[in-house]
Amino acid sequence: MLLQKYIAVLLLIFSISITEQSLAQENTQDTIQQFNKDEFKTSLQKLGPKEFARLFTQEYKQDSIKAKISIAHIKENMLSSQDLLTQFWGNYSLARWQHDQLNHEESIILTNKLYVIALEMNNDDLILSSFISKANFYYEIGNYEESMEYNLKAIELLKNKKNIKRRLAVIHNIALIKLQINDYSGAIKLLKEMIEDIDGSSDSGLKNLKTGIYVALIKGYLGIEDYLQARTYCEKSIRLSRKNNDKESEFYSISFLGTIERIDKNYKKAHQLLNESLVIADEIKAVEEEIPLIYFEKGEVFYDEKKYDEAITILLKADSLMQKNELDFIKQEETYALLAKSYNEIGDIKNSVKFYEKASKAYKENDKRQGSMSVDVIKKYDLKALKEELNLAEKKTQKTRTILYGSIFLALATVIGLIFFYKKREQKNQQKFTAILKNLEEEKEILETTKVQEALFIKEEKEKLKEKDNARAKITSKKESTTTTEVKEVEIIDETKERLLKKLKNFETKELFLSKNSSLNEVAKKLKTNTSYLSKLVNAHKGKSFTAYITDLRVNYAIRRLKEDKKFRSYTIDSIAREIGFNRSESFSRAFKNKTGLYPSYYIKNLDSQNVV
Repeated sequence: MLLQKYIAVLLLIFSISITEQSLAQENTQDTIQQFNKDEFKTSLQKLGPKEFARLFTQEYKQDSIKAKISIAHIKENMLSSQDLLTQFWGNYSLARWQHDQLNHEESIILTNKLYVIALEMNNDDLILSSFISKANFYYEIGNYEESMEYNLKAIELLKNKKNIKRRLAVIHNIALIKLQINDYSGAIKLLKEMIEDIDGSSDSGLKNLKTGIYVALIKGYLGIEDYLQARTYCEKSIRLSRKNNDKESEFYSISFLGTIERIDKNYKKAHQLLNESLVIADEIKAVEEEIPLIYFEKGEVFYDEKKYDEAITILLKADSLMQKNELDFIKQEETYALLAKSYNEIGDIKNSVKFYEKASKAYKENDKRQGSMSVDVIKKYDLKALKEELNLAEKKTQKTRTILYGSIFLALATVIGLIFFYKKREQKNQQKFTAILKNLEEEKEILETTKVQEALFIKEEKEKLKEKDNARAKITSKKESTTTTEVKEVEIIDETKERLLKKLKNFETKELFLSKNSSLNEVAKKLKTNTSYLSKLVNAHKGKSFTAYITDLRVNYAIRRLKEDKKFRSYTIDSIAREIGFNRSESFSRAFKNKTGLYPSYYIKNLDSQNVV
């Protein structure tokens, strides 16, 4: 009782002290605020337009009072100015503001004005700024096609300029788009080239760009399931972001490392890292939208630990945050699916069905927005398996029987809807299947003519060599030694390339790419060359990265063999994947889908239904 009175007295004294301070300042408060506003308005008049834009986007728009005064300054002074440069940076600042307020259409209209003004001024730097702004705005609203278009325009404009920082920024944006459309290998290639450019530059300021590149590389390596490389870049990014006090990059790197630890079944470490990322998220606003995804990741960890009650609690929190922020995430669909599975594990069939239905609905909405999805909803949320679970539950109590009837009704209604939904997609898939078979027939015809073409090619090459020998004989003695040396060097290079191309062809013919030891390093050893030369040769003659080259060979092999070998078609997808060099069935299925537009299971099913031998 005495303690409570003592605390009450202290609070009273503190309250009186604050009141006295407020009363002492009351007479001057309005004057100071008015003075500060006037002073700020005056300072805006003195700023150059570009400097204003820089301060507004980096500082002023974070302060509601400064932002309000700045917006008024833009509309009253900058947009109506006779100076085109002032108009440009006024529209630029306003476009950024409208974008931050989620007025995306208005922000795009303003960036269109930027381009018109820059074009009128015939100023390449300003045209470039308008392209980059538009590319960034389109990227952030998920319109990757338009974003790529304006990034490519920016790259074209930068071709003859020495502004390496802006060029790297645009390339980074292109790499991010590639990550979004699952071109992980393409993104990784661009990002690693960026690091080489930075390391080779004398501009020390470029080093700060590395953390963002590292974060993007982590995403790329996670996409191709190279968790060792992903972990390496996580550790690099964490060290560099802490050194530069880059909290946003540190957040992403730590959360990605938590995901890797979950995959490696280091659950305690995974929880520790994900909790650490949440602490950082509470400190900065830039990653606020990512918080629900961290809770989803934590839910996955609990589920993998078989701690289903904890998984449900944390996943419900993730769902609540997603809905509160009105965010559209593919993860929302996965959250509902994982909730359905978790409830099913603890025997709560009613809630399992409820979240199964939500997952199905989320899938269809995501499918409409994205055009197509990489996973078949019928397989992903297995109706048959769910129905069997409900049949078992029926035997226990009358209550579960009621749930069963309701669930079956909902499942049947969903199936009917899905049948109609997939009817059109099935037509497209049949067209893709027919196209694959047609391509295989065309390949046979090409192979039949290959020997003839090779013979002609050898004959032509011999004639060319004769012509070269005759030409060298006519060269004067003075130039002869030099020219001969140069020709020999060229011949050595040509012979080396020709020899390696033959080895590569032999590598393909003998189907050595089916070995799991078909990394760039291992193949270079087999062909007795170095990795750099082999990589460049494959890029030049195959038009793709080495990883994509090996993947295409394996998928093409699978397409042919599945058509020709009925026994091979009877294998499981996992067995087929491992037989042709893939470590995981998921990797094989994704590569097959990217190549053909179909899943291998669909392809096999159609081959069997048509009795293709």
